[in-house]
Order: sequence, then structure tokens, then C-alpha cells
Amino acid sequence: MSRIIWLASYPKSGNTWVRALLANYVLDRDNPVSINDLRGFTLSDTRPRYYDGLLDRPLPDLSESEIRALRPLALRQLADARPHDHFVKTHSQYTEFEGINLIEPEVTAGAIYIVRDPRDVAVSFAAHFGLAVDDAIERMADAGNLTTAGDFRMTTFLGSWDAHVASWTNQDEVPVCLVRYEDLLRAPEETFGKMLKVLGLPHAQDRISRAVANSAFETMKREERRDGFVERPPHMERFFRAGTAGGWRGVLTDAQIKQIERKFAPAMRQLGY
Repeated sequence: MSRIIWLASYPKSGNTWVRALLANYVLDRDNPVSINDLRGFTLSDTRPRYYDGLLDRPLPDLSESEIRALRPLALRQLADARPHDHFVKTHSQYTEFEGINLIEPEVTAGAIYIVRDPRDVAVSFAAHFGLAVDDAIERMADAGNLTTAGDFRMTTFLGSWDAHVASWTNQDEVPVCLVRYEDLLRAPEETFGKMLKVLGLPHAQDRISRAVANSAFETMKREERRDGFVERPPHMERFFRAGTAGGWRGVLTDAQIKQIERKFAPAMRQLGY
């Protein structure tokens, strides 16, 4: 039975970068794996194809609640999509929602959970969803925050940033490798190497160095300028914006900083922010 290795994160925390690192390492090519091929390397829990056909009605005819009720069956299909354990991207909380387990331990081999300073997340979240920063901060603090992807009302339960972090890091049903975005920036080869060891993948230093070089932010940014990126929201000029840590210092107001730090203080302290 094949199972899912989740690549989990709150949106705008570095999920795409980790996907690129893993794709470049596993496929081990001389040239970078195209950013537009990442969707083939890592599947997603919001792909309608794994829900379509589970009922006798077309997916567009179902309500959001009816679609969510199909999730356990859809995750089984998602796990069986490949003959081996494989990576699946999610922004979902590890929790129960409307009586449905959003992450099924039975089809899960483990997870990589990527976390990022919520002050930087707020800036990137606002740009990605076309929001004012104040509105982005409000949504990050909203315990009922949902996002919807595509035309089929595939919703993802985010909740608040701190609850999202806790849902993955405070559970003991599936093993989780916690990765800080800032550590990947500071020491990419060392941090990625530790991730590979946790996953039980071969630890080849030359491949690690090549994967890090081929997944560099500027490399992906240049490719997006040249070829576009299928995951870029229509309202955004570019998906790969800054790729830094601490950029919030030049963007957030004192009031916005205090609001984030006051709301998320316990989780930020726990994570070293």
C-alpha cells in the first residue's frame, strides 16, 4: 500500500521551494527541474480529479460540504495514485472539520511541515491573495479561515496561523519533520540534508549541492519571467517575489507588528521568532 508524505505549511511559508528542492534532488538532473513540472512531481490534496466520480453526480453540482465529506475517500485515491510513497502538497490543518478528518493517518507515511515567521507570512499572504496587509493579518488570526481553489469549490481549512502550526506539531499520530524557512535560507545544504535523513532518503552531498543550486530563488525567478508559472494567481505580477527573511521590517507598520506579535506570541517564542 502506497502512502502520502505530506509537504504541509500555512500558505506562503516556503512550500514551493521545498517541492523544488525535493524534485531536483530526487530527479537529479544537471539542469533545474522546471517550476511548471512541480505539479507533476508533487500532487495536491485540492486536485478535483481525486474527488470526481466518487458520487453519481458531477463535482460542480456538489456543495462545499458535500465535497469535503468525500475527502477520506479522495485521500485514499490520492495515496494510491502512485505505486510508492510519494509527496503531496497541503495547506490544510491537521484536524477534524465538520466531522471529517482532513489528514488520514492510515494513508500517511509522515510529513514535512514548513514554518515561517508570521510577520513575513503576512506580507506575502497579502500579495498572494490580493489583500491589504491589515486584512491579511485579520485572516491569519481567524480561527475559521477557509480558502477556495479553482472552479470546483475545493476548500482548504487554514484556521489561524498559530492553530495551524500547533495542529501539525502537537499531534503524535504521524511523524513530522519541522523545517524553518529561515534555516533553509541560512544553511540550505545542512537543513535540506537533515530533512533527507528524516525521510530516509539517500544522503549524497553532491546531489544536495546540485539540488540547492538548481532550486535557488533567483533561478526560479528567472524561469518565471521567461516561461511563466502555472501556479501564479491571475492578479499577481509574479509568484516569486522576494524570497528573503525579515523583509517585513520595511513593510509592516508598528501597529501591524504589535498586532501579529501579540496574537501569535506563544507560537513565535516556541519557534524562535
